Amino acid sequence: MKIAVIRQKFVNYGGAEQFVSGYAKHLANIGHEIHIFANQWTPSKHPNIKIHSVKAIKRNSFLRVLSFAWFSLKSISSESFDIVQSHERTWSQDIYRAGDGCHREWLERRAYYLPFIKRFFFRLSFFHQLILWLEKRIFENGECKNIIAISEMVKRDILKHYRLPEGKVKVVYNGVRLDRFNPNNKKIFRDDIRQQLKISDKEVMILFVGSGFERKGLKYLIKSVQHMKQKNWKLVLVGKGKWEKYLSYASKDNLEKITHLEPIDKIEKLYAAADFFILPSIYEPFGNANLEALASGLPIITSRFCGAAEIITHNKEGIILEEPSDFNSIAKAIDYLMDSKTRKLMSHSARILAEKFTQERNASSMLKIYQDLVENR
Repeated sequence: MKIAVIRQKFVNYGGAEQFVSGYAKHLANIGHEIHIFANQWTPSKHPNIKIHSVKAIKRNSFLRVLSFAWFSLKSISSESFDIVQSHERTWSQDIYRAGDGCHREWLERRAYYLPFIKRFFFRLSFFHQLILWLEKRIFENGECKNIIAISEMVKRDILKHYRLPEGKVKVVYNGVRLDRFNPNNKKIFRDDIRQQLKISDKEVMILFVGSGFERKGLKYLIKSVQHMKQKNWKLVLVGKGKWEKYLSYASKDNLEKITHLEPIDKIEKLYAAADFFILPSIYEPFGNANLEALASGLPIITSRFCGAAEIITHNKEGIILEEPSDFNSIAKAIDYLMDSKTRKLMSHSARILAEKFTQERNASSMLKIYQDLVENR
């Protein structure tokens, strides 16, 4: 099939971005012709992947989203495709993959954590109104034939806020490269990475990976460490955002135990060096970093507002937080995983669980949806 994939960023860093890159390469490897329509990209040498440059006005978020939607529509119209799948809220797609979740639900979740005045005004922003308008068009006007939700949580959110047939929304969980994210990486990378980060073998390395710090709950994670009983820990934060603002929530003593890094291509090395993973998001459609951590054999701490929470069993592969803003609960969860025996049992279960969520399984599910759509035209 000749498949068009719309994504603003087709790059090698970021959980969602890496997923799209890996997914496209997998489809290309099995013989499909993949056309990527992007504004920013990492070049691909794959003979079955062609990248098309799409303009975007980057003066602000509103213009960036609106202009990319407009220019991607013009670019797509220049050729014919068997399937047009968008990972962005655009005007022309056969299939929309709701990798960013349901924006209306995110606004509700975010409002819960804001002071009243900010809660009132942020909803009025032109950017949020644009996203809601595009989202409503995709879900309710009938032009988009199928919606892909990346978790049951996202499907419930979409059906809660918009009027569309339940059968139109199909759940396809993300896949992960089990060869790249693998417990065996510990033997290769662990000692060297920990030495670079100045983390001794006796210290427990806690890893957080994610950009969009407000949504990922980074504020609450940093605040929680002062409530921990255990002290032999180091926290490594990886992402892109306003580090100075978020690190200000740490005490002077705890700040010395926190390392922050910009996104890196070889993120599997950091998973290999870590002892467990944490992502206390206040809204997370799935959280691909959770899946990467599980595949790497790491127990995870995540929140019930994260789609990945529905695939794990509490206290088996990880810990599910009822409320991500509860500092004491986060601290207790971290203290619980400071025990090496507990981590060893959960680590084994984590890898077994991740092995169910392969890229092959994800691609097979997506291709079935493509084929059904093409045959029913």
